[in-house]
Amino acid sequence: MALPKSSMIFFLVMAMFGVCYGAVYKVGDSEGWRYKGFDYQAWRLNKHFTVGDSLLFVYKGKDSVVQVDRKHYEYCNTTDPIKETNSGNDTIVLDKPGHYFFITGYKRHCDKGQRIDIRVELPTSPSPAPSPSHKSDAPSIQSSAAISALLMAMVVMIILSSITA
Repeated sequence: MALPKSSMIFFLVMAMFGVCYGAVYKVGDSEGWRYKGFDYQAWRLNKHFTVGDSLLFVYKGKDSVVQVDRKHYEYCNTTDPIKETNSGNDTIVLDKPGHYFFITGYKRHCDKGQRIDIRVELPTSPSPAPSPSHKSDAPSIQSSAAISALLMAMVVMIILSSITA
């Protein structure tokens, strides 16, 4: 069964460009975003964040996630935020390389350690999977390399089926 040339071209273009997804990191793993006794700086140490990855902040109550600059981060100052979210299930896409700073909206909680700074780099090809954290909840990965390989396999099958038809 041969497919029209337009379908083959479509699949070929899809395979060439692929659909890029990054890793999704649940901040704090099973602990989530909370101020009592969790070391967010230690949590981030064994992770490699790249452009396209996402941070998922999960929390209960009237908490929030505030993206700030370095100075505001150091003093747990929420004035002039870059971004603020408070849904309890907040996803922040790391869309460019650089240093990101996140604090809770409660200064007292921030002073007790509910804050995290993340360094984000440009992805390398192929992108290695992040190391699992010490908690049982490893980040979910949607690898662009795997998706591209799958699409490429589909294109090869389509081309082969059109040649043999």
